[in-house]
Amino acid sequence: MKLVWLVGIGKVSNRIERMSLNTSTTLKSKALIGYSFMSLGLFFFAVNGPVAKLALINGLESAELSAFRIEGAFFFLLIVSLLFARKKLKVTKKEILPLIGYGFFGVAMTQFLYFVAIRRIEVGVALIIEYTAPILVALYVRFVMKKEVSARVWLSLLLALIGLSLITQIWTGSKLDPFGVLCAFGAAIALAIYFIGGEPLASKRDPISLTTLSMGVGAIFWMLVQPWWTLPWSKLNDQVALPHNLGNVSLGLLVSYIIVFGTVVPFGLYFIAFKFLDSKKAAIFGLLEPVGASVVALFLLGETFIGIQILGGLLVLIGVIFAETARK
Repeated sequence: MKLVWLVGIGKVSNRIERMSLNTSTTLKSKALIGYSFMSLGLFFFAVNGPVAKLALINGLESAELSAFRIEGAFFFLLIVSLLFARKKLKVTKKEILPLIGYGFFGVAMTQFLYFVAIRRIEVGVALIIEYTAPILVALYVRFVMKKEVSARVWLSLLLALIGLSLITQIWTGSKLDPFGVLCAFGAAIALAIYFIGGEPLASKRDPISLTTLSMGVGAIFWMLVQPWWTLPWSKLNDQVALPHNLGNVSLGLLVSYIIVFGTVVPFGLYFIAFKFLDSKKAAIFGLLEPVGASVVALFLLGETFIGIQILGGLLVLIGVIFAETARK
């Protein structure tokens, strides 16, 4: 059922894309389609953060969960692609290096650094730091692509730096784990690569093959770093107590959820959205993820923010929005 549903998403996206090209579909309606798919992806990503933290605090290391997630997602997608889209897996010489770079930095490192971060700091804080990525996208445009960037970007950077200092409470030196914060910043860089590289790749490939190939690169990396036979398979039978006395589930069930609904489904939905939204719009809309994840973590994990951290988060989000709107 899951295989048919995933393939169905790809077919629907292709039909919608053809309709947008062959009819007088307006840019506004195309954007609505993109935002709709991205909203679904955001929902799954937002829920995935707290679920992943449950797995991390119940026996799995960050590297182990990353390996389970990326390798599991790749094998799941490979089966789907071989059954329903085998011809679309062919790669040209020009695509090899972009796919390798994108799969390693934009996919594998984003997941690994994020997992390390949320193991050490709160999910909401990690996501807010990670989602400074749109500011990095704006800086890429200015200094790499050599395009003019307005003064609003520099104002946004100032606001973001002030906000981050409030979130991390750097004057105390003890509220947040420094290595966790550093990994969150690393995830921000990787996420910027994900947005910058995703748009051109998604314009040339269907969502299923692109998700499979990018996950394949990440899977190769994790097979070298954390081979599947070294993974703690016996731990998957351990029982995890859900918060608020909701009962117990196996650790394996949590990992399965992370693979399918926290990786395969949202990545596929994002790649569909990239066909209708440019990287700037996608990055701005993606700012809803830390908000959603914080809300989920509030109810699922009981995490909270103090007032000054909430103020800092708002300043970061305002700064990011300023940077992205300035790219017009």
